[in-house]
Amino acid sequence: MTPSQSTAATAGSPPEGRDFQPADVLNARIMGDERSMYALFDYLREHDPVAWVEHPDYRPFWSLSRYDDIKRIGSENDRFLSAPRTILIPTAFEEALLERFGTRNGLETLIHMDRPKHLKMRKVTREWFLPRSIESLRAEVQALSREFVDKMREMGPECDFVRDIALLFPLRIILSILGLPREAESTMLKLTQEMFGSQDPSLQRADSQTAGLDVLNDFGAYFSEVIEDRKKNPRDDLATVLANAEIDGEPMNVLDQASYFIITASAGHDTTSAAIGGGMKALLEHPDQLELWREQPELDIQAAKEVIRWVSPVRHMVRTATEDLKLRGRQIRAGDNIALWYPAANRDPEIFEHPNRLDLRRDPKTQLAFGYGSHMCLGQHLAALEVSCFFRELLPRLKEMQFTAEPEWIHAIFVGGLKSMPVRYTLD
Repeated sequence: MTPSQSTAATAGSPPEGRDFQPADVLNARIMGDERSMYALFDYLREHDPVAWVEHPDYRPFWSLSRYDDIKRIGSENDRFLSAPRTILIPTAFEEALLERFGTRNGLETLIHMDRPKHLKMRKVTREWFLPRSIESLRAEVQALSREFVDKMREMGPECDFVRDIALLFPLRIILSILGLPREAESTMLKLTQEMFGSQDPSLQRADSQTAGLDVLNDFGAYFSEVIEDRKKNPRDDLATVLANAEIDGEPMNVLDQASYFIITASAGHDTTSAAIGGGMKALLEHPDQLELWREQPELDIQAAKEVIRWVSPVRHMVRTATEDLKLRGRQIRAGDNIALWYPAANRDPEIFEHPNRLDLRRDPKTQLAFGYGSHMCLGQHLAALEVSCFFRELLPRLKEMQFTAEPEWIHAIFVGGLKSMPVRYTLD
């Protein structure tokens, strides 16, 4: 294997030796580059771990970069709420969402809800994502892993690993669980990239506030048809469960249904795609770990979760304090917003030994890539299964791989990952 000589994900001093500012967490270019993002978090952990951030385009907030603080806030879900602000978005877009949907979050998905509604809504699909239910999908995930590795072999000796493989493999799985046809793949991929890549010039629909609303409307229009169909023609799929779900004995309302479909179809594949793409890059840059996983495939889920720690596709969530508290000498007031930066937590040297080293034998229970507390990712077991099955299929067949161009990252502060990674390889 040939490790990248120019894109190693090393954290340390800021690029070009400059100091960072807390507001740099809102800079999609800095956050859309692996090296600068982790250098920024190293700087903030050392110099300003509880930072007050002001920016003309955003409402002010506290920014946390240390593991213990992020885990604490994430675990106390009744003291630190997901509403009314769940992610960092420009104030103008918040106002547009408020006018269109009645909340500053727009469509209210699971990540935006608090108790008791959150628990009631989560219960609707909980059985589908329990470990025993996910294990029943293993044969299907293994078969699709073979299909996509075979596709790589047929495309060889070169492909864009992200665009041709990593983006499409998890998408096919989640659409299969939902019961949606393969013809929907291009639509779901386009809408997901436009939603999560709204700050990236090459992915955004348009550089305007209305573009984000248009993406949500298109998602809603598509799933409205799915809901109507599954009510008339129920099947054994997750779409039928969502279309016919009841909350407190009453049918789930239309906006909640649309939101549930959107978060399942988008987050259900995009973050896993980022983990597979970033994981492949990390393995090429840590050839000893690639060989370890090839020789010890039983590392399996443990190795997959280390890859997910390494990539940490969900960059942040926001919580709102319900009471005053003092944290590392800073006074946080009731009503203040607090951003939790998961990549920063997952590279905190106070918690992880050699945090900037991929270590597939690392204890997977410590990392926070799936969040913490009652909002811990519902699809975490599916994501780990997909990553483990894919690499279990790929690595024994992969003879060599090297980059043919510099990998490109999505410019994003919420959900991030690789946008492109051209490679040359030899496969059995």
